[in-house]
Amino acid sequence: MNNTSTRLVLCALVLLAAFNAFGHAGEVHKYMGTVTALHDDGSFMLEKTDGKTIHVAVSQTTVYQHANGEAASATDLAAGKRVVVTISKDGKTATSIRFEAPRK
Repeated sequence: MNNTSTRLVLCALVLLAAFNAFGHAGEVHKYMGTVTALHDDGSFMLEKTDGKTIHVAVSQTTVYQHANGEAASATDLAAGKRVVVTISKDGKTATSIRFEAPRK
């Protein structure tokens, strides 16, 4: 290969790696897991089903709901609760947090 071909191949590889690294930016994601720790600002740590832990931020517009459709609130969030979290396009703030149905 000549220098031009080598440069083109290297450039293509760099672009491919960049697209892979940022492939999920701007998408909405859902994570299922267990709340492991709560923070004073309302954010929390979530241990996902794959064993990895992520920090989840909340906002004033975060919606809390039980799986059966009943309304929930931030006070229902506690360590040990299993939840499904929908993360906004910013990649860190929960738009909704869904809890298991309340026990009767």
